[in-house]
Amino acid sequence: MVPKDDSARGRILASLTCDLGRTLARAQSRAWTAGEILGAATLLRPIFQEGEGPLGIAFGQPGWILAALLAAWSSRRQLLLFDPGLKREAEALRRIHPGICIYADTGPSSDGRVSVAEALAASAPAAAPPAWLTLPADDEPFAALLTSASTGENKVIDKLGLQIYRQAEALASMLALPVRSRVLSFVPPCHLLGFFYGLVLPLVLGGETIVATDLTGAAMVELLAKYRPDLVVGTATHYRFLVKSTAKAVIGPSTTVFLSSGAPLDPTVAEAFASRFGTPVRDFYGSTELGGVAFRAWPEPYRAMPGVRWRIDAETACLEVISPWAGGPEGAWLSTDDAAELVGEDGFRLLGRLDHVVKVGGKRFSSVEVEQALRAMPGVAEAAVFPYLRFGEPAIAAVISSEPDAVLDGATARAFLAERLASYKLPRTILVLATLPRGSHDKIDYQALRALFADGEPARER
Repeated sequence: MVPKDDSARGRILASLTCDLGRTLARAQSRAWTAGEILGAATLLRPIFQEGEGPLGIAFGQPGWILAALLAAWSSRRQLLLFDPGLKREAEALRRIHPGICIYADTGPSSDGRVSVAEALAASAPAAAPPAWLTLPADDEPFAALLTSASTGENKVIDKLGLQIYRQAEALASMLALPVRSRVLSFVPPCHLLGFFYGLVLPLVLGGETIVATDLTGAAMVELLAKYRPDLVVGTATHYRFLVKSTAKAVIGPSTTVFLSSGAPLDPTVAEAFASRFGTPVRDFYGSTELGGVAFRAWPEPYRAMPGVRWRIDAETACLEVISPWAGGPEGAWLSTDDAAELVGEDGFRLLGRLDHVVKVGGKRFSSVEVEQALRAMPGVAEAAVFPYLRFGEPAIAAVISSEPDAVLDGATARAFLAERLASYKLPRTILVLATLPRGSHDKIDYQALRALFADGEPARER
């Protein structure tokens, strides 16, 4: 008898091969069984075997992404995932890898051959696991993803099998989710949060994933009631929508594990969510480069994930980590580019990006504190605060957007902050925009906002 492989790699392989009729992924009204995913991978494999170098994949459907991964692994091609809805991500890939082959799971063929979309539509379920089926070894590429570019240029981050498998094993143990867990992900699988927690982890758990993106808060609440998932994957924005959509209802208590990552969770949202759903949001901290670093259940401080070591640089307040799934030289301290402060003996509180920490009037503070204060202001939908040079001197700028039917202006916002913050923390400039620009990963595009202040003072100041 062949011994059971209980590693993350072995459990993923078992999910794909043990029951070909079992549904592994859903999106909208489409569902994919293991056999359908293997059948699609069989058709994609010869397409991916043409040429050399990495493959750019603009797939929106989770079943087709799984099929593309299997086809790429067997063809020894590296798969680069990017958002099919963002043209600039495709342009970034072409700058980084000139001549890269890019495929989409929608649209007609452009060169007279059978397109990927047509091949996927024509695929039939596999009757048995194909002989060529393989998963990456620890030292082989698993997938590559783009960073969000919210504070700079997109970068391609390579993930090896070891990085994915080790983190999946740590998460499966830490979250204590049941066997064959059902995961509902509001984050697209082309981003690390949706890819790892919403696509890979369900395979390790032997369960199924439901991917549902670009929804209203009311639609998300309906899906929670319909599927009763064991794990929900979202960003801070998704939980803000859920809180707004349940303002007149108490949903909990719930046995579902709610996970948030990608951006700081607003304290008022976290508190409202816990009271209505009867369970706290598990706020995970990490990045595309480093993977998962730490977690917390609000209002507790962040604590490191199992196997991760951390320290805070005494001079810069920069949080540094050593992680088994972060990549880089083994045992090397890696910068998170975030500032932090110690809480208790084994916890820390994030102060924001290092480039969001400013020194005004001889006192150092983070713009995140000002953002949180602005978000608590009635009528404010979103807020972004960051340091900039005002006539050559460091200062704080704020950009806010309003709720529907709310009327905001800079003077009123500044007066609101003056009642809550020290004078040196008050923004010198406050802009009111219809909406705040967002990049991929659902993050506010600070790079675009900083460009408004490139000359010191924007013309649209109010």
